[in-house]
Amino acid sequence: QAGRSMRLLAVAKADGEKDDENLTLVCVLSIRDNVRKEAIEAIHQVQNAGVQVVMVTGDRKETAVAIAKEAGLLQASTDVALTSAEMAAKTDDELKAILPNLRVVSRALPTDKSRLVRVAQELNLVVGMTGDGVNDSPALKKADVGFAMGSGTEVAKEAGDITILDDNFSSIRKAILYGRTMFKSIRKFLIFQLTVNVAAVLTCFIGPLLGENVVMTVIQLLLVNLAMDTLAAIAFGSEPALEEYMRDKPIERSASIISKDMLVEIVIGALYITFICLAILFVPAIRGLFGDVDITYLKSAVFATFMMAITFNGFNARTTHLNVLSGIGRNKNFIWVMLSIFVLQFVFVTFGGNVLSVESLSPQAWLTCLVMAFLIIPIDMLRKLFMGQNR
Repeated sequence: QAGRSMRLLAVAKADGEKDDENLTLVCVLSIRDNVRKEAIEAIHQVQNAGVQVVMVTGDRKETAVAIAKEAGLLQASTDVALTSAEMAAKTDDELKAILPNLRVVSRALPTDKSRLVRVAQELNLVVGMTGDGVNDSPALKKADVGFAMGSGTEVAKEAGDITILDDNFSSIRKAILYGRTMFKSIRKFLIFQLTVNVAAVLTCFIGPLLGENVVMTVIQLLLVNLAMDTLAAIAFGSEPALEEYMRDKPIERSASIISKDMLVEIVIGALYITFICLAILFVPAIRGLFGDVDITYLKSAVFATFMMAITFNGFNARTTHLNVLSGIGRNKNFIWVMLSIFVLQFVFVTFGGNVLSVESLSPQAWLTCLVMAFLIIPIDMLRKLFMGQNR
């Protein structure tokens, strides 16, 4: 019955005085550990996310293979199931060659788990390990992420990085999902922050070269910094965990936190914000849209345009979809933060006066600033289409 992932237990009674003599078979019990339905679905989702799942068990090979097939681990003809003895007979190089196709290790010893972790890490893979016993603690400690079972020993929990309280594989899937969400939120925040930084530096550097010593004052830059750091951290730190993240492939250990797509987005966004801010001061056609006004009025328009442009760019940074409003309803904090920045910059420009070195703008000037700032969204949409980020 091992091929059906069952264990047999014979029950007999003794007819004589001794327990081991004259035994009469009463029945044979078949014991089977059913795989949880949610675990099967979780394994499927984790595999789609590019994560290789290997079952390491002390069961005999036939039982382990039957369970692995039921769980969806053994599907293709290239999938490999090894016993501990078979794995021990292979050199590290031979094991590395078959590791991408390895799905089951049966009759496993504690040393097998540690060896698998070491070999996978030598291939520059990020390794997660689950375990519940004292013998699992070395492998849990050595792995990049150790998942200890809630019902396991205290030694295992101490060695692991994360404790799965319900002993359910679906909780590991959730850990992967939330881990990816946090990583993506960090990247979104970096896109937003670096775009603002580069735009501010370029604007304040190129402005004096063109003849205007102070484009934005120190106090104005401090207000920009407030929006860039504190408020943006609140907005992007509340991004929801989207199931679509589980369809992305894992990121290599050696990969930079700033990808090529991110760098292009930062450069394009920063250059556009710099251009429109400097154009207000130095391009006659753009400057003429504000009428015959003094330089302080124009600088007030620069500050308003800069603040609105970085706010609109926040919508670009938070999603790779063409629709910048995709999933935004699940992040109420983002909506409130961006609205707050809009309101605050209006208050600053309208009532800042001599303190902020600004003048109140006319409705026409506000509309002009708004249109120029909003254009950063369609510009980034074109970038997404060109780079294939159009899902």
